[in-house]
Amino acid sequence: MNAIYWLDGPWPGRLAIVGRPRGDDWLSDEIGHWRRNGIDVVVSLLTPHESSELGLSQEATMSSQQGIQFLSLPIRDRAVPSSFGEMRTFVERTAALLSEGKTVAIHCRQGIGRSAVFAASLLVNAGVNLERAFQQIESARGAVVPDTPEQRQWVEKFAGTIQSALSHR
Repeated sequence: MNAIYWLDGPWPGRLAIVGRPRGDDWLSDEIGHWRRNGIDVVVSLLTPHESSELGLSQEATMSSQQGIQFLSLPIRDRAVPSSFGEMRTFVERTAALLSEGKTVAIHCRQGIGRSAVFAASLLVNAGVNLERAFQQIESARGAVVPDTPEQRQWVEKFAGTIQSALSHR
C-alpha cells in the first residue's frame, strides 16, 4: 500500500499527498486502503493518457463505489496548470470540502511535482506563507518539491494573484 503524507492546514478537514495507486488488479485494494485511512475525496492530477497507461482508467468509478469522491484536474507531467483561473476555481472547490471537514488526498504520478503544486496552492490560498507551504510539503514527503523550477515559479505567481485579489476586496 502507498504511503499517506499528511499536511497541516487551517481547515477542519485533513489534507494529504498520496502515492498514486497501483493500477489494474490492485486498484480496488489501493482505494480501500485510502478509505480505511479516512480519505473522503481524491484529487487526481493525472492526464487521461497517464491514467490509461498506469491502469487507472477505473479510478473514478472504483473510488465512488468505495464512498470516495473523485475529482480530476489533468496537468501534464512535469508541467504547470494551464490557467490561474481554472486552478483558483479548483483550489476553492477543494478548500470548501476541507472546510466541511472532509479528508482530501492528492496524487499525481510521483507525488512531488504536480501534487506539490496543488497542495502548495491550497495552503497559500488558505493564508499559509509560500515558503512555509513548500517546507511543510518537503518535510512530509522527504523530498525536494516541486519537481521543476517552472512549477515553483508558477506557484509563486499564483500566490501573487491571491494577494492581489485580497488587496482589492
